[in-house]
Amino acid sequence: MSELGGNAPFIVFEDADIDQAVHAAMTSKFRNAGQTCVCADRFIIHEAIEEEFIKALSEKVSKFKMGPGLNDATTMGPLIADTAVAIIGGKVKEAIADGAHLVLGGAPIPELGPNFFQPTILRNVSPSSRIWCTETFGPVVAIATFNHEDEAIHLANDSPYGLASYFCSTDMSRVFRVAERYVY
Repeated sequence: MSELGGNAPFIVFEDADIDQAVHAAMTSKFRNAGQTCVCADRFIIHEAIEEEFIKALSEKVSKFKMGPGLNDATTMGPLIADTAVAIIGGKVKEAIADGAHLVLGGAPIPELGPNFFQPTILRNVSPSSRIWCTETFGPVVAIATFNHEDEAIHLANDSPYGLASYFCSTDMSRVFRVAERYVY
């Protein structure tokens, strides 16, 4: 279920403002339940802040109210089709079998209807896994860590797709340096 251009990377450097990075992640990942071609798919988090970032992101994501879009209390609605739920569920199971750790979610929500899937956070995702290498087009945050800037840029650019890319840093020299090195 890929489009020409999805699978956007989202890098969070060790100097990033975590609250701002989580806000940006929420905006860039969960818009329309992760179903836009510019949604972040691959989260590349510096290992020194991974725990803090995941904790803060999990707290925000766990507050979503799933339901029909016409319900005023709903903050995240359904996926486009039940086939999308099956594809995403399969990718999550494969990622876990490949060594990823489920932090949050990871399953359909049949009591809401056939097109609902829990907002999901996976950590320790392998950069060779299908969930990393192909656009997920759904509410799944796939996290891998890095230690050095060059490693983050390599992971971000290790895809033939890309309409968008995101990164968070408070170091302005890094901002310009990284922006120049992104392929997209």
